[in-house]
Amino acid sequence: MRRDRSAGYLVAALAGGLAGGLIAGLIVWLAGEKTDSTASDGQGRETPAPVTMHVDLTSAISDAAAKGRESVVRIESFRRVAGGLQKDVGSGVVMDQQGHIVTNAHVVIGTESLKVILPGGAERQALLIGHDYPFADVAVLQVSPGGLKPLEPGDSNALVPGDTVLAIGETLSEFQGSVTIGIVSGVGRTRYYDGVVHSDFIQTDAAVNHGNSGGALVNLNGQFVGMPTSVIRLTESGQEVEGVAFALPSGRVLETARRIIAIGGPIPRPWPGFEHIDLTPENLSRLPRLALEEGALVAAVPAGSVADQAGIKPGDIVTMVGARAITRQNPLLNALREYEPGQAAKVVLNRDGLIIETEVRLAKRQ
Repeated sequence: MRRDRSAGYLVAALAGGLAGGLIAGLIVWLAGEKTDSTASDGQGRETPAPVTMHVDLTSAISDAAAKGRESVVRIESFRRVAGGLQKDVGSGVVMDQQGHIVTNAHVVIGTESLKVILPGGAERQALLIGHDYPFADVAVLQVSPGGLKPLEPGDSNALVPGDTVLAIGETLSEFQGSVTIGIVSGVGRTRYYDGVVHSDFIQTDAAVNHGNSGGALVNLNGQFVGMPTSVIRLTESGQEVEGVAFALPSGRVLETARRIIAIGGPIPRPWPGFEHIDLTPENLSRLPRLALEEGALVAAVPAGSVADQAGIKPGDIVTMVGARAITRQNPLLNALREYEPGQAAKVVLNRDGLIIETEVRLAKRQ
């Protein structure tokens, strides 16, 4: 799903415990009025007999799906390429009656134009208000108000492994409002994406496919608890993977989105004045042999940039920013996330074995 966009989910059956969605024969002991069905505890006191309760899980799932589908939209993006415009599809979630739609930033950044299709089929032109990429893969669009059904927020912090969740979105760019079902496989998962290590991902086995990016992960109350953002298809060794998808927790998504709305544009983030390559195992395998195996390799320094003014050169390896070492667990962008544009940051470099310390007055990321 990451770098995937499209549409849909077919409602799947719960594996290993459900047949047709109905749990029958759930036995519970209920204290209540004395009936003819009683038993003695051996001391002359009567205890209630067990009562069989039937729980219709199918109803809970379909109700949650119906509630969620009312608020998940199709996003069509158009990018200019050689020969014209290229269309792509993702998903979004209605935030409020004012027309704000939250989605993944990778669905909408770099686009020529955007269109939103509501669940009922109505089409509306959309404006990109802002994003927080790559620090958070979250963006906010706005469409004209009216006829919108905001999705009720849920408590993503309350999720625990085993909770039932539904993923709703534009599976394969073709099946609008598709629904898949699964469980929360894990919480607080750590993943590296686009130069940033995130440590709060929700892992789920709900089927996530191209087009589901930016859609909704909902609980059985039909509340927004996560945003499907990425999926693992292959291991680093090339083995196929099934049922491993990740969602941003709704708490972080909505907090970021509200900040974008309040600002009226992208969240201001610092830029160190140079382009870099994180020294991950994958990148190291493609680079000439370096003196270090961790840090951030300076790839390019634009003339006149704040890095140029600080004496930073291509080929330098950044090993520290402030008091933070630059490692695979704490890459450069994670360290910069603690700063605001305009602040000064101490930067330690390794230049062919020579340790250099300098100070960079951080610019604003464009």
